[in-house]
Amino acid sequence: MIDYYSLSKSFVISIVSALCAYLLVFLYTNFAPLYFAYDFDIPAFVNLSGIHFLTNTGVDYGSRDALVTILLSKPISAVIVGIISLLILMVGNKKPISVILFLFWVNVFAFNTGFGILIDDAVAHSGTYEVAVAMNINFAIQVIMAILFAFILYKIGMMNGRLIIMSFPHQNLCLRTPRLIFFTAIFLIPWLFVVGYTYVSGGASVSISELMKNLPVLVLLIPFLTAAKPENADFKYLPTVRHNILDLVLSILFIILPIITIIILKNEITISG
Repeated sequence: MIDYYSLSKSFVISIVSALCAYLLVFLYTNFAPLYFAYDFDIPAFVNLSGIHFLTNTGVDYGSRDALVTILLSKPISAVIVGIISLLILMVGNKKPISVILFLFWVNVFAFNTGFGILIDDAVAHSGTYEVAVAMNINFAIQVIMAILFAFILYKIGMMNGRLIIMSFPHQNLCLRTPRLIFFTAIFLIPWLFVVGYTYVSGGASVSISELMKNLPVLVLLIPFLTAAKPENADFKYLPTVRHNILDLVLSILFIILPIITIIILKNEITISG
């Protein structure tokens, strides 16, 4: 039987940690191309809707190196953050539930940013697609890479699923009904909350482009529903207690950090010499 009292606490933690993780990933992955744009003397700024280049007729990258560096810096930096957060999540020491959920959402939004950009740009024939053209990567290679990326995302989703199952043993996630309820409360609703925030803040619009950018999230989350019960589950992954005072402290921090990040992004971030 699912523990609804504990689930309700995890639900709140998941929402605030998801928003915090999204904004921190957003800030870092947009600052990366901003830094390299400055390095190549291309004026730009970052706000709540992303990075903007200060030109009226499109971006003149000036060189192939600038094109490749600036356009690939965002997905590459996102994937690096995703790998680091996933590795920390996998480290076999006991963590508070708030840390587990925060690391989970960081790797979900980081990998979604990294691969979502590639999907959207491939459909729109812009951005990183221009890099593929500049590097003479033909269509067949792009298709093979897309299949490989989808497989990698699926495996990451399966890995996340097993780690979450091991981290919440008191929720009986090896059973179908508790798993569906947990998926809806801890994964689906917080993700929809973050998506709603992006539309309200003006960082997203109702379009096929936004759907493409969010497609990897589904590939990362849905495998949880089919993840097999871990064999010989190692109890070193389990939290010492279900919820503790550290979860409360971190949840407050997860509320404060997004507020600070939003204020920073509203004022726009630029780099000047």
